[in-house]
Amino acid sequence: MVKEMEAFILLKVKGDHRGVMEEISKFPYIKRIYNIAGDRDVLIEVKMRGLDDLKDLINKVRSLDNILETTSYIALSRYK
Repeated sequence: MVKEMEAFILLKVKGDHRGVMEEISKFPYIKRIYNIAGDRDVLIEVKMRGLDDLKDLINKVRSLDNILETTSYIALSRYK
């Protein structure tokens, strides 16, 4: 049995955040998408089967117009 893993992807977006968020919502493995304040614009919470799925998703996100930067974090464990 394959255990799922969770990760978070932070985006810096140029221009229309809503359009980017709508596009990303169509991608597989997306749990939640947040418009956030701070030095990044969008936080994506994902659940997938492994690193290959995460890599594919990040590449899809990076291929979108208006994506300036991505940063990803893999959850090692969940407290609550």
